[in-house]
Amino acid sequence: MVITLRFVAMFFLVFARIGGMFLSAPVFNQKEFFLLAKVILIFWITVLLIYHVPLPAHPPDTAFTFVLAAVTEVFVGLLIGFIADILVTGIELAGNLMDTQAGLSVASQLDPSSGRTITLMSLLLKRTSFITFLLIDGHHFVLSAIVHSFRLLPIASPINLGAGAFEVVKCGTYIFYLAVQLASPIILVVFLVDFGFGVLNRVAEQINIFQLGFQIKPTVSLIIFLAIVPGISHSIISVLEGTSEHLLSVFHALQVGAP
Repeated sequence: MVITLRFVAMFFLVFARIGGMFLSAPVFNQKEFFLLAKVILIFWITVLLIYHVPLPAHPPDTAFTFVLAAVTEVFVGLLIGFIADILVTGIELAGNLMDTQAGLSVASQLDPSSGRTITLMSLLLKRTSFITFLLIDGHHFVLSAIVHSFRLLPIASPINLGAGAFEVVKCGTYIFYLAVQLASPIILVVFLVDFGFGVLNRVAEQINIFQLGFQIKPTVSLIIFLAIVPGISHSIISVLEGTSEHLLSVFHALQVGAP
């Protein structure tokens, strides 16, 4: 096989889209997954896909158009990973809300995978979502999404950036919906506990309600959390499985001429 300059250019464009996905997709973007392994995996995935993705009839013929096409491919890959990571971020935010309501937000620690401080329940739910993501073959789903994207958004094709950005923002609002949905049992119970403390404070003002809350609310929140763990697991699975709908909506919005 003769390796032409056109073939090398298309190889790097496919490499750019897959590399962009690895920068933002859950599991693949973790720091524990060291850089050299990521580059090698991206390279071999590109080698496998280069003969199966539709190549453009008129590839970029100047340095400027090639750089522009490469930036576009990285952006598309970032969007694919970002949409998949939105759901994991929402689950992590739910844990943050739980810790805030339970008074455990002060017991935070450094998360080596992200390099930032994270609360206890956020870390627990984040790891749970990662394990669930792997158990339901979420990593295979992300790889199949990147393959499917080459059919809906061919290499070096123009994209509708305005419509795509609007669709991504709509998907981003799902973070808060998901977080409140998962954290609502603890939010409701802690609200009732605070309401009870308020009534108690009116009856017996000599009781230190603030100190008592630090002892009661974490215990009650932990009991409620253990009670809703099976429901949270089912919610995480259903949410991760619904990622395909968000990805398809973003793909169709990025297509030029899409309604």
